[in-house]
Amino acid sequence: MKLMKIVQRQSGLSRRKSRDLIEEGEVTLNQVTETNPFEQYSLDEIDSLYLRGHPLPTYPAKKRAYKFFKPQGMLCSHDDPHYGRTLGRTLRSEGFIGYRWAGRLDQDAEGLLLLSNDGELVHSLTHPRYEVEKRYHLWLSDRLGHGKIGGIIDKFMEGVEDDGDLLQIKEGGVISRGKEHTELELVLTEGKKNEIKRLFNSVDLTIVRLRRLAIGPIELGNLSPEEFKRVSPEEWDDLLEYKESAQTQKEDVS
Repeated sequence: MKLMKIVQRQSGLSRRKSRDLIEEGEVTLNQVTETNPFEQYSLDEIDSLYLRGHPLPTYPAKKRAYKFFKPQGMLCSHDDPHYGRTLGRTLRSEGFIGYRWAGRLDQDAEGLLLLSNDGELVHSLTHPRYEVEKRYHLWLSDRLGHGKIGGIIDKFMEGVEDDGDLLQIKEGGVISRGKEHTELELVLTEGKKNEIKRLFNSVDLTIVRLRRLAIGPIELGNLSPEEFKRVSPEEWDDLLEYKESAQTQKEDVS
């Protein structure tokens, strides 16, 4: 395994940042400074690993997954020089070293994120080719009639062309209709950048609140904002099935 990948996994930093720190001489391996991020190592041959003088674990991580309720206002980024409330800083403060998240959410959106230190699992949940279903609850600023809602959902299921992208939902329906708003539930399988917002912009409607309820088999449930919860053994088994299915698809393509 390349050294920069080992540092990335054991520290939770991005691959780019791991590479930079190695090249800057900030990584010490077996008491020797290593500046080649592409040097190949196995964890078995590493007795000690330090990043900026801080020890990193050199034994294989136990693979786990957690649910997290991302609140509105939190940025899905490791770090941002202009904004302090980032997901990466929250994870580090809670001891989630080496974890990645599946299912990025915009800063003004809220809801379920899945965290795992199993990179293959995260990949199987995020790559568009695997078409993992993601379910959303959204609030619109207008009260819409059932006929108009049905027409919009049909249009979104057929797909909307926008800036070279085909934006599309798998299914949708009404949750409730208030005096001045409408609540809908949508299921997507890809998740292009700002896809839901772009879909509703195409029909001149404004989303005032957006919450993700589920990623694949995992539900947000009764989590509170900023709450972490380790997935149950049953949920973990469900996730492993998704991972195995993705690996089978990859082998079939290759």
